[in-house]
Amino acid sequence: MTENNILWSPLQIGGLTSKNRFAVLPMECADAAEGGHLSQDMQMRYDRYAEGGAGLVFLEAVTLQHETRSRDRQLLLDVYKKESREEWEKFVAAFKAKHPDTLLIFQYHHAGETAGREFSRRVTVKPLPPFGGDLIDAWYIDDYIHRQVETAKFLYRIGVDGIDLKFCHGYLGSQLLRPYNDRNWKYGGSWENRSRFAFETCDRIRRAVPDPKFLIGARVSMYEEMPGGQGHTSADSFCYDLSESIALLQGLEAHGCSYFGETIGNASVYWENMSPAPSCSTNVYQHLTMAKTMKEAVQPQTVIIGAGMSVLGDGTRNQLRGVQPERTSLLHVAEDALQNGVMDMVGLGRQALADPYLPRKVQSGQASDVQWCLTCNLCSELEMRGKPIGCAVYNKYFAGLLKECRSEFGAPSRIVTGD
Repeated sequence: MTENNILWSPLQIGGLTSKNRFAVLPMECADAAEGGHLSQDMQMRYDRYAEGGAGLVFLEAVTLQHETRSRDRQLLLDVYKKESREEWEKFVAAFKAKHPDTLLIFQYHHAGETAGREFSRRVTVKPLPPFGGDLIDAWYIDDYIHRQVETAKFLYRIGVDGIDLKFCHGYLGSQLLRPYNDRNWKYGGSWENRSRFAFETCDRIRRAVPDPKFLIGARVSMYEEMPGGQGHTSADSFCYDLSESIALLQGLEAHGCSYFGETIGNASVYWENMSPAPSCSTNVYQHLTMAKTMKEAVQPQTVIIGAGMSVLGDGTRNQLRGVQPERTSLLHVAEDALQNGVMDMVGLGRQALADPYLPRKVQSGQASDVQWCLTCNLCSELEMRGKPIGCAVYNKYFAGLLKECRSEFGAPSRIVTGD
């Protein structure tokens, strides 16, 4: 890869510019200190992401109130608590001082019906088997929208480059948007009501922070792959219908979003769509197709960030057939997708856990030194067991944690979270 490769070309996102086309996706690692406070491990991890050379780094799935988390050690920013504000202000200032050319975007998270029963409060907009939870009303959502706006104002003041709204993977945003939410209330039933949360949140944040150098975007599951799911035809339909997903993108764009992260699936229903493994590596074609669909649905300047490509690796282990292995590598497919307008940025998820230094190594001609993700989903197994999350192939600490999990629980028959 040379300096002239499109992977290294700058990209305008709203009023900001990414130095290259690599983004580290929001990978939940459950390595916060007790109470959701920022730990040294977490801060070192984000330093590695930035040192690795990616132009954009997403702060993972941060809960805005301690009762709505998916993992016991999930990161927390409670904008109404002085201690929480102060530690985030200190972290962002240190990060920006060390990595001034890396964009840092903060992703909101609310688990809803997939919150951990043992340590959190599970809430629902309409009970979904086998999850359930306390039924919430319009007041609850109104209050949460206000919290999101106040959090965005704070993040802008301390120098974060933007926020990422989470309409994906079966969490609260998906639960409200999906046709299954046919309950007759302010945020359910008609598309107008089901999309109200998304559009009002985006609109109110943009009005509160009109600066185009503070980005607003969203990660969107184009379909959930469950009856009545986001991107499906009706409240009980198995069939896909992307019309609402496209309407969501266009509506959010009209309300101030300047980028979207592509994804599919639901972490608590079908993990493999969201995170393809060698046994289902052709799911990467679905990710590419959805990125292209998104790109065609929005304005040319709106940035689309691809996902699901860790399974490609160096092209030697992904089990894709009917094509030369060298054409199936992550780098080859990424360059092809960028050149042909399928997407604008390449999102690194599990690959960033395996080797956060991939961009720097590739740009400096050291691609042979990259620790390629094997998409063995051992990191996902740690997540499923509620442990700190990292690469159990290349990191001895996480390999030890996995060994403990296997001793206590045995090997899982499948990866699923939120039950």
